[in-house]
Amino acid sequence: MGACLAALSPAAAQPPRINSNELPRLEAFSHATRVGDLIFVAGTLGTIGQSFDLAPGGVGAETTQALRNIETILEEAGSDLAHLAKCTVYLTDMANFQQMNAAWVAVLGDSPPARATIESPTLALGASVEIECIAQRRRPEGD
Repeated sequence: MGACLAALSPAAAQPPRINSNELPRLEAFSHATRVGDLIFVAGTLGTIGQSFDLAPGGVGAETTQALRNIETILEEAGSDLAHLAKCTVYLTDMANFQQMNAAWVAVLGDSPPARATIESPTLALGASVEIECIAQRRRPEGD
C-alpha cells in the first residue's frame, strides 16, 4: 500500500512545468504546463524581456508583446504559434477590442486559433491585456 500512496503523491502526479529564462517569473507561477501533447500557457502579459515593464504604446503594443512572449513559452515547450488551438484574451476595456484584434491578426495571420475575449476590470501590473492559451505540441520528426 505504501507504493500506491507514493505513486499518488503530488510530486509524482505533477505534469511538466515549463518556464522561460527570457521572461519574468514569480516563484508561485509557471509559464506553462504540458499534459500529454497539450500545452497550457498561463495568463501572459505584454512585458518586455525579463522585466515587469509593459510594452509602451497601449493595447496593440501589449497584445503584440504578449503574443511574442507566448511564442517564447511555446518554443520552450516544443511548440509554436501555428499550433495554438484556443486562447482567451482579457481586456480591461472592450472599447480597445479593435486595437487588440488588429495586433492579433498582424501576429497570427488569417488562420488564428479559436478565441474568447472577456472584459476584466483590472489585470496584473496595470496591463490592458492578458492572454492565456492552449496549444498542441509539435511532433518531432518520425514521431
